[in-house]
Amino acid sequence: MPYSDVLEQNLSKEARHNVEAWLAEPKYAEYHDELVAMIEAKKWQELEDGFFKVLEFGTAGRRGTTGLGSNRVNHITIGESAQALCLYAKSFDEDAANKGVVIAYDTRLSSPDLSRFAAQVCAANGFKTYLFDSFRSTPELSFAVRTLGTAVGIVISASHNPPADNGFKAYWSDGAQLVAPHDKGVLALAEGIKEIHTIDFDEAVAAGMIQFIGEAIDKEYLAAVVNQAEGTERDIKIVYSPLHGAGQTNTLPALYNAGFKDISVVEAQMVPDGHFPTVAGGKSNPEDKIANELPVKQMLSEGADIAITNDPDADRIGIMVRQGEDVIYLTGNQSGILTADYALRKLREKGTLTNKHYLVKTIVTTDMLNAIAKKYGVIIYDNLLVGFKYIGEVIRKKEIQGETFVTGTEESFGLLKGDYARDKDGATGALPMAEYAAELKKEGKTLYDRLNELYSEHGFYIERIDNVYFQGATGFEKMQEVMSSLRTTEPASLLDHTVTAVLDYQTLERRDTTTGNITTIDCISGNVIVFEFDGDKRRRITIRPSGTEPKLKFYVQWFEEAKSLEQVEEEHKKIDELLEQLSKALEDLLLK
Repeated sequence: MPYSDVLEQNLSKEARHNVEAWLAEPKYAEYHDELVAMIEAKKWQELEDGFFKVLEFGTAGRRGTTGLGSNRVNHITIGESAQALCLYAKSFDEDAANKGVVIAYDTRLSSPDLSRFAAQVCAANGFKTYLFDSFRSTPELSFAVRTLGTAVGIVISASHNPPADNGFKAYWSDGAQLVAPHDKGVLALAEGIKEIHTIDFDEAVAAGMIQFIGEAIDKEYLAAVVNQAEGTERDIKIVYSPLHGAGQTNTLPALYNAGFKDISVVEAQMVPDGHFPTVAGGKSNPEDKIANELPVKQMLSEGADIAITNDPDADRIGIMVRQGEDVIYLTGNQSGILTADYALRKLREKGTLTNKHYLVKTIVTTDMLNAIAKKYGVIIYDNLLVGFKYIGEVIRKKEIQGETFVTGTEESFGLLKGDYARDKDGATGALPMAEYAAELKKEGKTLYDRLNELYSEHGFYIERIDNVYFQGATGFEKMQEVMSSLRTTEPASLLDHTVTAVLDYQTLERRDTTTGNITTIDCISGNVIVFEFDGDKRRRITIRPSGTEPKLKFYVQWFEEAKSLEQVEEEHKKIDELLEQLSKALEDLLLK
């Protein structure tokens, strides 16, 4: 091969292997000339970052930067994934091709092209293929899989990632994202594919192999969302923005259909645009305060009560509360607390609450939900790794056992109320929060006031999330080194707080550092390390590599005993300061 020597001199073994495959194999012919041009231009760092690994299935499918390479999102990674999903589904269900696949996509720049290509691949593999006629939210895809009875589903989206990214989310017949062993099974098939089968798009449409769907499914989906309404109060002013994403197809119409009339939209951000041009920082993630800048300004200028935002595929929900002249940015944990409190209280008021009702959360989601579940006498399932797909899996298992799902919560601004879908939904995140805000307003209170009441009742369950970024191939290697070191040498303490237990979710072992006693963790295996402090399991820091972005995430979760309502804000501020110091101390220790 003419480039072997120069590749060996400038690329890692893994990157060189993948580049050589892309140069030689017919499957990659579409990108051959572009790859040769990069080599001759000596773009070694770009080539290393693009080829040092094969883009894996992470927390939410395959996701990454669009472009050329085995570690990039392009026609190869999308085509392999779509074809492998079809082949894998056939191995489980001989009627899978006839049941078909439904494909949705968000407002990202490359989403229309990549979703169209995925449809061409699925149709060429014999699958009846349903494709939404324009951008839609991810939860509507989950609903569509269940409603149409398809074997699988696909979403082309990178959720809240930067504009250059995109991704492939795969869904099983229950409407939930793939979990083990299905995710690994699909990826293994994808790696073995030598030829990606495609069909001309227009010919496939003309032959009925690809069918467009839209309005009919929209109506059914919105009816299912609105059916989750619990209250009747609607006297509240809302500012809404989809942050240039798909939320205008689910969250906004759901609020209108549920009877909320006083909604002021941020007009500039109603334009679907994958550049996210008016979002400060260029990243449409409601978790980032700066991304909510325009909606918050509009909320204050118009005297609205709350502002609601979504990420590009509208499965996440951001809630901002006007508290006098101040703005309270609710965290994903706080929104989950309020939603569960509201939903359970309404069920109890109606006399329909039973001990068969349950909540679900992940290991990094607030433990306040445990306290709320105990108060209302319901079950909580909380031993789940990060990823809403695991919540969807619980819903599937428990419905067979006759239990009733109420809410599922992820700390990363993900909520689901009701079992009409099996993925988080910005629409049923927004609906109970708007209802609760309207009900509280009638009492002269806000959502923040109610949150403080809950802290005073149950104690302070306070959380903080910090990210440490590791870009490119060298960053990825450094991130693995950090996680490896944590498994061999844990800190004895951070600040004045003693590490009393270490949990390793790869080995599923919890070790008490004072006694050396080892117990088994009831969870599936994952690349996660947890430090517990002061002998209290509610005081912990969880460290894990993100499954969607090149970063380590620190989840600091803390508990302090309850204070009087008058002391809540002062105590909350003290705990926030402590958590910031703990996170900084851990980062300094790991990266020194």
